Amino acid sequence: MTERPRIRPHRSEWTQPEFAEIALALHETTGLVFPANRRESAESGMRRAMGAACVSDPADLLRAIRAAGEIRDILITELTIGETFFLRENGQLDFLKHTVLPDLRGNAGGRALRIWSAGCATGEEAYSLAIAVQEAAWPGAVSILGTDLSVARLVAAKRARYTAWSMRGVSERVIDRYFERQGKQFVLRQDIRSSVEFRALNLASAEYPSLVSGVGEMDVVFCRNVLIYFDLATVAVIAARLIASLAPGGWLFLGASDPPIAEFVPCEVVLTGAGLAYRPPGTTPGDVRQLFRDAWSGVEAVTFEDASAAEPATVSSVVADATTAVRADLPAPADADEDIHDACETAYEQADYDAAIRLARNAIDRGEDNDLIWIVLVRSLANRGDLAAAGEACAAALERNRMSVELTHLHGILLTEAGRYSEAAVAAKQALYLSPQYTIAHLALGDALSRTGDVANARRAFRNAETLLEGLAPATPVPGGDGVEAAQLLRIARFRLETLGATPRRPR
Repeated sequence: MTERPRIRPHRSEWTQPEFAEIALALHETTGLVFPANRRESAESGMRRAMGAACVSDPADLLRAIRAAGEIRDILITELTIGETFFLRENGQLDFLKHTVLPDLRGNAGGRALRIWSAGCATGEEAYSLAIAVQEAAWPGAVSILGTDLSVARLVAAKRARYTAWSMRGVSERVIDRYFERQGKQFVLRQDIRSSVEFRALNLASAEYPSLVSGVGEMDVVFCRNVLIYFDLATVAVIAARLIASLAPGGWLFLGASDPPIAEFVPCEVVLTGAGLAYRPPGTTPGDVRQLFRDAWSGVEAVTFEDASAAEPATVSSVVADATTAVRADLPAPADADEDIHDACETAYEQADYDAAIRLARNAIDRGEDNDLIWIVLVRSLANRGDLAAAGEACAAALERNRMSVELTHLHGILLTEAGRYSEAAVAAKQALYLSPQYTIAHLALGDALSRTGDVANARRAFRNAETLLEGLAPATPVPGGDGVEAAQLLRIARFRLETLGATPRRPR
């Protein structure tokens, strides 16, 4: 019998005051808001960021994010959904190809076409725009810019290496024409990659439009499913800046989940077959904003505290069955075990923890005893905030996989979350006994020891981590680090050494 999911009570308050302060600090620096209906998921994201930063006290996280840097970027990545894929909302791309580009072509006058993907995440949208321009046979120069608040996602965008999840729904013709298959990855063609530039940009800041930021006089702007993260006051400011960033005759496309902006800023609204588009005032004859005034007339009475509809869609709402959707339009692998492993990992990577838990438990019920399946289950339960279930799963996993370094490490992390720092230090030492080069366990050991007051040995653990990380290429994913690269963890190790009064060998 399938176990029914437990219904947890809605929580509208933060469990610790530091989480409220973290939310306020992020709002002041990035404009992000966390209404009552998002606080539980936001707090889970904050705890995941604490784990990635190897801190167990939210006060340390608060102190670390007050200035821009690696740890704040980790937190932003955890709190915003980077869910995207190629040729998403293809109707808008078709409208771009068949209506917008022909219109712009007639008025180009030898000027380069300028396109901006605002909130580009890992780059799929920006590259999709480049592909659309290529498919439309644009005759002149093209400049495409992708910006995002998360530096980690921009780094991934520049690599332009994607999994089957990012290719769902993409035709074989497009894949064969624009991508090279390398094992399970799809590598974008170099000429498409070189046509897109990526930069960090905070949409809630005043750094655009300007010549310095390179954001201005844009012919086309795509800013889809980004405004849902802001309160209405911030939406109004961003909307004004987006419209001001358009060249005369330019086009702005938002996502279906974003609020209409005609009530916030003077603009023309165009009703297309793929939703609404916005243009600078006076671009098209007539002002159709009145069509939307009645539908959005209550906007000033809405506060973000009441805006439950602003909750971003999860991957679960898009994909009914991760087992089959992961392989959409791609040949199924011959090995069913490999398929379920890939499905579990893909659901986890896309932060669809409910799907990952379901798939992992189904595999375990069928007799799968691979430690990778258990690791996905434990991490997914923990990331969803169900630490008790994660602890039970980890204990069961260790009974079957006693020599698993990562499960031993996860056991220590869960003990840290429970405030059992001495036991967490023992678990970290056990992981290091199994693998002395397991860098992430040195960081975990340092954190646990610092909580017990053993500052000298905590410094030694962080110093060991620093030494190991210095020996790795900066972009190397660190085993057990959930995809985090060596350069990022090195900055964290040096940050922790500073907090303990030690001087890192090099500045962070």
